[in-house]
Amino acid sequence: MVAETDIRSNRSLARVVVAIPCLNEAAAIQELVRHWRRVLPEAEIVVFDNASTDGTAAEARLAGAVVELVPTPGKGHVIQAIFERYRDRAAVLITDGDGTYPPERGLDLLEPVLDGRCEMSVGRRCPVAVEGSPGMAPVRWVGNRLLRFAFRCLIGRGPGDFLSGYRVFSPRMLREIQPRSAGFEIETELAGEAVTRGYRVLEIDVPYYPRVAGTQSKLRAGRDGLRIICCMFDLAARQRLYRVLLLVMLGLIAIVGLVRLFFRVLG
Repeated sequence: MVAETDIRSNRSLARVVVAIPCLNEAAAIQELVRHWRRVLPEAEIVVFDNASTDGTAAEARLAGAVVELVPTPGKGHVIQAIFERYRDRAAVLITDGDGTYPPERGLDLLEPVLDGRCEMSVGRRCPVAVEGSPGMAPVRWVGNRLLRFAFRCLIGRGPGDFLSGYRVFSPRMLREIQPRSAGFEIETELAGEAVTRGYRVLEIDVPYYPRVAGTQSKLRAGRDGLRIICCMFDLAARQRLYRVLLLVMLGLIAIVGLVRLFFRVLG
């Protein structure tokens, strides 16, 4: 962990925004905002309410957060609003509103961006089991590994945990990137843009806790996994076309080989 006195001396902390996308996180958001205000009293804490119906916005205001409303459903639309609104800030830290990421590690993620050592820092999730509840469901753990393999094949070597929702963006990345994704594939788009543009990315291990009781995951493994893969192909077609063509060629060679083997067995 960074020396807190060092980063506290950085006046840029007053120009940092902690942005928290939320959809129906009333059970967690009030305590989470208060936690962030204790950890980063200099920063502006902003909750982006994505059409919640459980009073999330009211709970966030009670805790002292600024609340911005994003009526169009989808995490990607929230990230688009964050980038558009805070392009002039020293750094923007984005974290989930369900209590899975510890605010204490926010200083570790901010420090390399504020020091100019990277354009994006990413919290690499280290699941923590609490009272028998796994920090990450097994099916998500397996899915993440498969998606990481696909990302490396289609786009290249990027952040190991490129789907993490805990990250910090530099002014350069905020200015130069215009996110287009609508849903949970947004993390894939941002990681892909960082790789293809040659941005410096730093990963830092952070604990990943089970969701706060009373909150529910909005991720749908099948639907969102397909959208993530489609996002990878879109990025690869625009920035890494040779990789797509190579995979198609390898696929055709494999199919031809299987067909020949099939007829050889029949013959």
